[in-house]
Amino acid sequence: MKNNGMRGCIIRLAVIAACLFITAVMVSADSKRRGIDETSFMYATVSGERINIFRQSDENYLFLAGFMDEEKTVYSSEAMRLIKSAQKENGDDGIKVLKSGSVPAIFIDTNSGSLDRIYADKDYRETGKIRIYDEDGNLESSLGLEYIKGRGNYSWTNWDKKSFKIKLRKTSSILGTGEGKDYALIANASDATLLRNEIGRQLEIRVGIPFAGAGAFTDLYINGDYMGNYYLCGSIEVGAGRVDITSIDEEQNRITDRINTDALAVYETPTMKGWNLDERVPDITGGYLLEREFGDRYDLGYDDFNNGFVTDAGEHYIVVSPRYCTVSEINYISSYCQRVEDEILSGSDDFTTIDTESFARRYMVEELLKNYDGGVSSAYYFKDSDVKGGKFSAGPGWDFDMSLGNYLDWMEYYGEDATGITGLYLSEHSSIYYKELIKRESFLRLVHDSFRKDALPYMESLVKTGIDEYRVRLEKSCLMDSVRWSSMYEEKGYVCGDRAEYESLKDFIRVRISYLDNMWRD
Repeated sequence: MKNNGMRGCIIRLAVIAACLFITAVMVSADSKRRGIDETSFMYATVSGERINIFRQSDENYLFLAGFMDEEKTVYSSEAMRLIKSAQKENGDDGIKVLKSGSVPAIFIDTNSGSLDRIYADKDYRETGKIRIYDEDGNLESSLGLEYIKGRGNYSWTNWDKKSFKIKLRKTSSILGTGEGKDYALIANASDATLLRNEIGRQLEIRVGIPFAGAGAFTDLYINGDYMGNYYLCGSIEVGAGRVDITSIDEEQNRITDRINTDALAVYETPTMKGWNLDERVPDITGGYLLEREFGDRYDLGYDDFNNGFVTDAGEHYIVVSPRYCTVSEINYISSYCQRVEDEILSGSDDFTTIDTESFARRYMVEELLKNYDGGVSSAYYFKDSDVKGGKFSAGPGWDFDMSLGNYLDWMEYYGEDATGITGLYLSEHSSIYYKELIKRESFLRLVHDSFRKDALPYMESLVKTGIDEYRVRLEKSCLMDSVRWSSMYEEKGYVCGDRAEYESLKDFIRVRISYLDNMWRD
């Protein structure tokens, strides 16, 4: 008995030792990623929030939100020892304090206190808490997070500054971005001005893209680490504050919530995917929220996607809502979209299945911005129920970072100037729809009218004063971001907040609107 007890004790001690070793390795790895010496736990507490000291190139930085009072900063004992040592040796504090400007701040704490598992697997979901402060330091919201995870495809693997997706435990509107649970925190790592996503969204709002939503610039902190300037926006989802159409999910969830979804059988043919669920929803005509993707990404699938279809002409659609399409639903919406395609390719002006105004505005925005993703990826469409007169409509856009002259060297737009009509057909993955639609005089008239009435005045205002106003407002936050991610920017050959980048953006817009103003005259 004694031997058994001794053996059990030894085993328990070995397990504890192993756990301590693994924890130490994880802490060390996380600290190195954060730029913090793993042997030092230096931080400051200000305005009730703990902010870690960031160490880079033998320099120590404290990044403060714009509303924080530097004079009320309380340093940890480790940080105080550093300060006293630096004052004695060099006469300075040893910690450089950088403070943002008039930008809101978001603080997220993950339950593990680390992002290691998310960095290792972008689809790993970590629970936690989130606090949102407006630019004056007022606590707007303090909420539970159902999860935070990574987001992005090419951007996730090619930039150190990562984007994230968050899901709140309850529906809320954060910083005026519309009621919902799902949000994105976009890194804008490829855009030195940080402005292109904001410009795209504001343009959509002004020209009347259905359910277009605003975004908000924010300084992001996760587990006390300053992450940089991020762009917060609501994800595209069905709901009163987002894409406000009939929700099949609301009725269907009464069934699927009680089903072990892991045990569901997938319904699949060569051209469509759905779920073998009981047919309980009486009206299957809507609403549907679809995302047009190119074939390779559709085939890969993500977020355990099993809703989708391919048209005769090779257009690939993911059904975002309803979440679990029944056999009848996936057959209905795929058949409807085939009718849409047939009408577009027929050459006729007599459209019975699509909302042509929404398609014209969608095309105009993408063409004006010369958006690389326009008509290619992350292109959202919706159809409400027939009871509400639902037609196939072009909805809000998503990615605008690769637009207005900002392209990577492997992209088809790379090296092109601000002139030219793309027809949203320059990429090998492009949709054929807009190429066909712009052959119609009636469609082009809608495009031209939208451009002159709503888009042109906004774009002119950006060139005149708007971009400079953004630059001044974001200047201090950009400085913090450029220090935080200096290694990445040095590798990529640009820096956040560079004045030359803003001037280049203005020049591109100036030439683009002048060119289209001439081309789009009746």
